[in-house]
Amino acid sequence: MSDAPEFQYDDIEPLPISGGQEGELCQIMYDGEYRTVMGIARALLQKLEFSERALHATSQAIDLVPAFYTMWNYRFQIVKALYGTDGAELNRELDWLDEFTLNNPKNYQIWSYRQALLRLHPSPEFQRELPILQSMIDDDTKNYHVWSYRRWCVLFFGDFTNELQFASSLIARDVYNNSAWCHRMFVLKNQVPKGPPAEALTGELHYTKKQIELAPQNISSWNYLRGLYDEFLDGKADPAIMEFALSFTPGIFAADASDTGPQIQSSYALEFLARAYAKNEDTFAQARKAYQALSDHFDPIRKNFWAYKIRSLTA
Repeated sequence: MSDAPEFQYDDIEPLPISGGQEGELCQIMYDGEYRTVMGIARALLQKLEFSERALHATSQAIDLVPAFYTMWNYRFQIVKALYGTDGAELNRELDWLDEFTLNNPKNYQIWSYRQALLRLHPSPEFQRELPILQSMIDDDTKNYHVWSYRRWCVLFFGDFTNELQFASSLIARDVYNNSAWCHRMFVLKNQVPKGPPAEALTGELHYTKKQIELAPQNISSWNYLRGLYDEFLDGKADPAIMEFALSFTPGIFAADASDTGPQIQSSYALEFLARAYAKNEDTFAQARKAYQALSDHFDPIRKNFWAYKIRSLTA
């Protein structure tokens, strides 16, 4: 950082970077800065020096190699030794981490380090984490590491207050955002009791159907709908939801359906129906017809899978 104090390392003998073995097939040509920074940081690590200058050395090393897991671990040991559970100092460390995070959005060590700091912190605050999370999601709405960390935060702080609305805002921006749909399901699994009655999910089912109507050929919303029934409604599709799915597959179950396959709006609706029909021997014929249509016309890339599903219909 530009305002960092100057530290002296004259008493430190940098550790060599290369193995120095005779006859090495390929020596990496490290530049002078890399050799100096890494050599000093590794020497301090070897001594297990816990000091402000050691902390600064880790920041320099991590700037050069953001994925240097050992250096992240060493940095945490230093922070813990120097500051313990001093909230103000840990906030200062989080400030440093915020800046680093913005410049390294795909680095996953960031998030495990943040978790370690929050566990150490005497009074961590979820609100403090939200701006960096929002900034990272705005930059990449499907960043897996950011979504995973947000789920961890929600559980760590036990605060689900704004999570459905947060997921809704991301889905409104992009109805195909599977990460947002998964987060929504994560929230429901931790808040809604499983099993009947269905009244607790009336609003959620209505919301999901509206999103499907916006983009019928969207696997994320159909998987979410299936998840609602599997997780909370004993996996039993009611007549109303079957009628809803049928509205996207007109004519598919007609006795005189064309061999070339009728035009349907959603292959995922057809898969939803096939799965529901396959649970009841009385509707195996419809399930077989749906699976065959998927195999022949609407999802032939999974032909072998659909053939397996057809063979599974034993009655």
